[in-house]
Amino acid sequence: MIKYCMRKWDENKDKLEAALRSGTTWNGCRYSDLVKLVVNQILNNSTGDYDDYHWDAEQITEIDDGDYQGTLIYLIPLSTYQPSEYEYLMTYVGYGSCSGCDTLLAIQNYDDGSKLDDSQVRDFMVLCKDIVSSMIKPYNTGWRASEEFDPLYDCN
Repeated sequence: MIKYCMRKWDENKDKLEAALRSGTTWNGCRYSDLVKLVVNQILNNSTGDYDDYHWDAEQITEIDDGDYQGTLIYLIPLSTYQPSEYEYLMTYVGYGSCSGCDTLLAIQNYDDGSKLDDSQVRDFMVLCKDIVSSMIKPYNTGWRASEEFDPLYDCN
C-alpha cells in the first residue's frame, strides 16, 4: 500500500463503514461502484487537514479484458482539466464467474433495497481495503515523484 492511501484509509474508514451501513444498493452493486465509493469516502473525504488531491470519481476508467473471470483494472484521474500521466491512481480487483470464486458475489445476498447485515459490512470493508491496498500511482518517478505515493515498505 502506498503511504497516501494508508493515511487516507486510517482517516476515513469510519466514513466508508457508515456509507455501507446506510446504503440500500450494495447487494446489487458492481466492483466499479465500490471503487467509486472508495474514491468518494476514503480518498476525497478530507478530515479538514490541507489535502491538495481531489480524485474524479465520475471519470474512472474500467478495463476488463476477461470473460466470466479475470482482472478489472481501474484508472482514477485527478480532478483537473486534462490529467497528465502522473495524475492518476490505479487499482485492480480479480473477479470470478460465481459466488464460489468471486468475492463480491459471495458477499452479496441479492436482496435489493435492503441494508447490509453486520457480517456483510465487515466483508465489504475488507474488500474495499483490498481495493485501496492495491492502489499505485504510475509514473511516480523523477521530477514527478512524490514521497507520499511511495510504498509503505521497500520490497528490495
